[in-house]
Amino acid sequence: MGNIYWPEELPQVLILDGLSAEKQNNVIRTQMDAGPQKIRRRYTVATKNFDGQIVLTEAQRRILEYWYDNDIASGALRFLMKDPQTLNLSQFRFREKYKEESLNGLWKITLSLEKMNA
Repeated sequence: MGNIYWPEELPQVLILDGLSAEKQNNVIRTQMDAGPQKIRRRYTVATKNFDGQIVLTEAQRRILEYWYDNDIASGALRFLMKDPQTLNLSQFRFREKYKEESLNGLWKITLSLEKMNA
């Protein structure tokens, strides 16, 4: 199966106002009988979580819903989109289902994503 891309018809980056990003902890600490703790890296690469919003028209909301349900199997599959901080194409997956909020005839969509190659 080929790469799955974020739909072209949707905004290509999350809105920076209100965007939050958090790199996941990637170390294990072991308490020693004496002396300082031993610390080691857990994985070679840690994921990075992003929480942010996009604003969509009703037509765009339907595109997102179809893409989410069918192309990425209700959020189970990874996809490629622009990193909101670097604008480089990166691999993401949903941490949880997106949320929809009506906004004066538009839709504010809240996304919780996990960048896989952080």
